[in-house]
Amino acid sequence: MFFKLGLLFCFLFVGVAYGAEKTTPTILYSKESPYGLIEVVRDPDSGALDIYMGKNYNTIHSSILPDDATDLSYLQYEIFATAGFCFTKSLQKVLLLGLGGGSFLTYMNNYFSTTYIDAVDINPVMFEIIEKFRKFDARINKFICEDAFKYIENVKGSYDLIYCDVYADKPLTAEKYKDFFKKLKEHLDEGGVFVWNAYVPEISRVIVEDMFKNFQNVTATITEDGFNIVFICYQGPTKTKEDLEEAANHMQTQYNFRYALPDLMKKIRLISPGESKTWIMKFLTLG
Repeated sequence: MFFKLGLLFCFLFVGVAYGAEKTTPTILYSKESPYGLIEVVRDPDSGALDIYMGKNYNTIHSSILPDDATDLSYLQYEIFATAGFCFTKSLQKVLLLGLGGGSFLTYMNNYFSTTYIDAVDINPVMFEIIEKFRKFDARINKFICEDAFKYIENVKGSYDLIYCDVYADKPLTAEKYKDFFKKLKEHLDEGGVFVWNAYVPEISRVIVEDMFKNFQNVTATITEDGFNIVFICYQGPTKTKEDLEEAANHMQTQYNFRYALPDLMKKIRLISPGESKTWIMKFLTLG
């Protein structure tokens, strides 16, 4: 009897101790958006500001380090996306389709202080969070609250680089992407580059196939977990591996990027027309 009571006391003590170790999230911002509740929570260990959706504290939507404009470590695919700089003829005007926590925006602001950036996101609360917790140059950035697919249908003018990271609308059906790449290509300047973060579990093969039909020159890399493939598609003459290595070395010397372009280029694969099917097959057969 005494043994059972002692054992019960031990379990209760361990439970209390374990409960004491759990830290209550420090919520810095909370707002109901058109797409559900969004909260900004401070990580007690790293000091990062983590963005969560709908009280789901097991999955971080994106993360912000308020005093670090060039940190992309939370999303490996964004690091790979910076390799797109090597393919551009110019970087005077950039379009971001899908803003997230604004890390790619502030990264570009840090290194390209005169580049104009149009940032499109369907969720107005994301703009509020960036304006509140990010440091960015309002003179060269324009926030546009609109569905990215509709924006491409109606946009005027063209861009040197378009970066697409859009996953607010699920599932992302082939119908949603109908003529998307064709229209997007029309808004790239000569020598322009399209960088696409394709999230493997939510993109169907037919969508990726359509991308290959619209862009003759495609390169790609895949994240370590296999969930994200970053495609870099560019206009103009086909570039050799040596061309890209030279461009990467030149830009790295000029800008001293945090994530060295020559290192990133070693992980970029140039895809020949005959190899496109191999990459298409990495995706699922979805609706």
